[in-house]
Amino acid sequence: MGAAAIGHSRAERRMRHRRAAKIVLLVASAVIWVPIAIIMLAARVSDRRG
Repeated sequence: MGAAAIGHSRAERRMRHRRAAKIVLLVASAVIWVPIAIIMLAARVSDRRG
C-alpha cells in the first residue's frame, strides 16, 4: 500500500515538473518572439510611411 502511494507521488511530481518546464518554455518563447514581432511591425509601419 505504501509503495503504491510513493510511486503515485513520484509520478505526480514528474507531471508537475513537466508542466512547469512547459510553462517556462512558453514564457521564454514569448519573451523571444514578442520583441521580434514588435520590431517587425514597427519596420513595416515605417516602410509604409516612407
